[in-house]
Amino acid sequence: MPQELKLPFASITQLAEDLWVLEEMGSNIFIVKGTERVLILDTAYGLTDLKAAAAALCGDLPVVLVNSHAHPDHNAGNIQFDRVYVGRYDEPNSHKVYEQADKDHLIAFMGDRLKAYPFDPEAWIPGPAPQAEPLTEGDVLDIGGLRFTVLETPGHTLGSIALYEPDRRWLFTGDTVLTWEVWGQLANSAALRIYAQSLDHMAEYADRVDAVFPAHTTAGTPYILPPRVLQIYAEGTRKIVEGKVTGRPYTEINPRFDYAEYVHFEIGGVAYDPKRI
Repeated sequence: MPQELKLPFASITQLAEDLWVLEEMGSNIFIVKGTERVLILDTAYGLTDLKAAAAALCGDLPVVLVNSHAHPDHNAGNIQFDRVYVGRYDEPNSHKVYEQADKDHLIAFMGDRLKAYPFDPEAWIPGPAPQAEPLTEGDVLDIGGLRFTVLETPGHTLGSIALYEPDRRWLFTGDTVLTWEVWGQLANSAALRIYAQSLDHMAEYADRVDAVFPAHTTAGTPYILPPRVLQIYAEGTRKIVEGKVTGRPYTEINPRFDYAEYVHFEIGGVAYDPKRI
């Protein structure tokens, strides 16, 4: 990794010869170098100059930008690029223009993490890419030597996707699998039984992958999860849907969601609306 690369708002960790993770305010941005192109998965809050980071790590290769889903802690930096690929059902939410109220909300959401940096809110310009192209199940993104297959995984959002690279046996899950409870209780989340179907679909890949890369990790947890996390999530969520497990009030963790319940698994967990099972 180039010694001169310093990122004021993100830490950087090299995970493989051609793979890096930039952690910006708790959101993971993955940069993958192919022989012909660079894949950037998610842009977090848009605090980091991702074009400069990609150039420093990968040289002068064109960038293919993908969003795991259309939430602002994953796509606020899309404005730095001309085009983004995103799941077809999240494409409508990928054109949001950020007003001052939206910026204020994100600053509040980043909270104390932002206080550690010399942040100038006037210089920060989050926003959408001019073009958003929808992805569907089975689409392939070829960056030269690495080919990422799109898996549609409705749950956290209706248009959430995962990316599977068969030769390297990698699976990038976005917010579908995490080290803490996935938010499945949001207005644009899928019903829990639909999320369970997505997890069953992903669990089919457990014996085809060696490394699972979530879009967030909590302090002290790794950027790479074992493949069994896919089965843990699928089995745990299925038990809730089948009424074999009952959740606890999510207000124990987050008072904002007084209508939600949660269940923790061996790794991670899920928050959900009991009226939408």
